[in-house]
Amino acid sequence: MSSAPAQALPEWVAISLPWLVALCALAAAATGVGVWMLLRELRGLAKLGERLAVLDDIRATLARVAKEREDLDLRRLEHVLIELRDGQRRLEDLLLRSSQLSTSAPASPVPSASAIGLSERIVQRLLAQGFERVQVVPSLEELAKLAESGAVHEVPIEARRNGVLCKGRVLVRDGVLIDVEVQPAYSMFP
Repeated sequence: MSSAPAQALPEWVAISLPWLVALCALAAAATGVGVWMLLRELRGLAKLGERLAVLDDIRATLARVAKEREDLDLRRLEHVLIELRDGQRRLEDLLLRSSQLSTSAPASPVPSASAIGLSERIVQRLLAQGFERVQVVPSLEELAKLAESGAVHEVPIEARRNGVLCKGRVLVRDGVLIDVEVQPAYSMFP
């Protein structure tokens, strides 16, 4: 009985049946290779996604650090660092001068800083403390006399902080800033 239906098929179907089976097998193999390649790409994308997940951690850490450091004023820090650098230079100069002096020579006072340098140090110190539009009241000639005298002197200054006019004084001895006293110009708010 099984041979009767097979003989009932036309001859061209019997000849093309092995070719059709081969084509179906080839299509199935191509589909399998395509599915395998897609799975491999998906695995690669999953690994890339895992690596990029670290970016969320970095973003959270960066936000936390920025929140912790938002109270730092970079301009103030820059001025403090400049003042430290200038102080280090003055110290190096002083050490060089003292090492060049002979031990038998009597000790002489260290030459004072120039008036321009003193004025710049005063301005830098006040900028580092958060003041703006700093003005040194005495002229450069008066500052030169103060810097050379060797005693403690008061240098009057005017500056602004948050838009409020402030007046005060800077204590100077031998060209070195000893103390800064600045207060708002008004004594009491009306």
